[in-house]
Amino acid sequence: MVSAGALVAAGLAGCGGSSSARDGTTTVSIAVRAHFTEQMQQITAQYHKLHPEVRFTTQTLPDDNTQYLQRLVTARMGGKVPDVIESIDTLVNQLSSSKVTTDLTPYLARKENGVSAGSFLPQFLGAYRPLSDSGRVEGVPVGADTYVLYYNKDLFARYHVPLPTDSWTYDDMYAASKAITRAAKGKAFGMVQTDLQQGEYNPVIDAFGGYVYDKAKHRTGIGEPAAVKAWKYLLKPYQDGTFAPYEIGSSPSAPTFQSGRVAMLLGARKNVPTFRQQLDADWDVAPVPTIRGKRPIGGGSYGLAISSTSRHKDAAWSFLSWFYTEKGGETTLQNSYQILPATKAGITDGSWKSLPAPPTRASVFADAVTGALMAPQLPKSAQGTLTTALIAADQKVLLDGESVEDAFGAAADQVNAAIEASR
Repeated sequence: MVSAGALVAAGLAGCGGSSSARDGTTTVSIAVRAHFTEQMQQITAQYHKLHPEVRFTTQTLPDDNTQYLQRLVTARMGGKVPDVIESIDTLVNQLSSSKVTTDLTPYLARKENGVSAGSFLPQFLGAYRPLSDSGRVEGVPVGADTYVLYYNKDLFARYHVPLPTDSWTYDDMYAASKAITRAAKGKAFGMVQTDLQQGEYNPVIDAFGGYVYDKAKHRTGIGEPAAVKAWKYLLKPYQDGTFAPYEIGSSPSAPTFQSGRVAMLLGARKNVPTFRQQLDADWDVAPVPTIRGKRPIGGGSYGLAISSTSRHKDAAWSFLSWFYTEKGGETTLQNSYQILPATKAGITDGSWKSLPAPPTRASVFADAVTGALMAPQLPKSAQGTLTTALIAADQKVLLDGESVEDAFGAAADQVNAAIEASR
């Protein structure tokens, strides 16, 4: 008989569904992106020990969202999507419209293992409700990822700049970054960011009174006056020497927070394991600074879903509901520092609260969860168009000297065309 470890570790040549054997065992197939594969194998091995009648195969799919989506949609056309798949909040509408995922509302109503819709932080579960039907839930969030401010105490001390405080504004953060960048003279930088991520730009646009997508208007607001003000504010530090120079993509020599050459970074909980392993310095976290009296905290998550073609949805849901229990897979991920739980009980009583430092101020992550603005949900392929259009607009402004109004106006036209095409 094949060992449980071999079954869990097996990679599939293509997407495939689950199977039942004559001996009464059920094999549940799972597909996740590369970042999640090793831990998913550990988690399914835990479950198999408790339920030896359930075996697992785990397939690794690309981390890139576009490639990941393409693989799943292609598999759906062939009726061979694995039983359990990783989902991403910004792909929910595309997965739903392609009929890749199934509605989990009936399963949540069972309260199996005590897990129901009410178990989750509402804004994070809400991100898995497709725009086409908000009564459906087509995934459950694995973690509550929100932005905080990481900072390197050693660099602040070296360049004689006061440490971040909870009362900091974005202007204070920018001023500290400029002071460190100028004092370090290329040896270090106050901050470094590449292309702006939704967890940064989305809440800042909101703080300026704008919006990324309005479902009622069926259009994007990234080129509207309020958003233009936000883009100018966000891009100015790249232009005036406050941040490290803007680079397309990444390079081995680019300064990073984990290398000890960057004093601050706006980032999510998932960064903690890397910083703990690679950063040889005294570091901690602080709340995201305020803008206009608001704390612009971006939120998002990856999650787990059951495929529409799964032949063993009940077995898949039993695994997923166990995942969110005190001794389930979510706790395994908490203990790796990778996530903050997306469940209410996990936030108040989770094992993440007692993990050794750094970071010392772990409560900053929990505080951020309550005020997080979730990733903007756009219909179908418009989500991907938004990402590519904003990257292009960043580069037009920062590399080609184009005005913010023109660059982001053109981006808005592209996104609105994609939104219209989704009708």
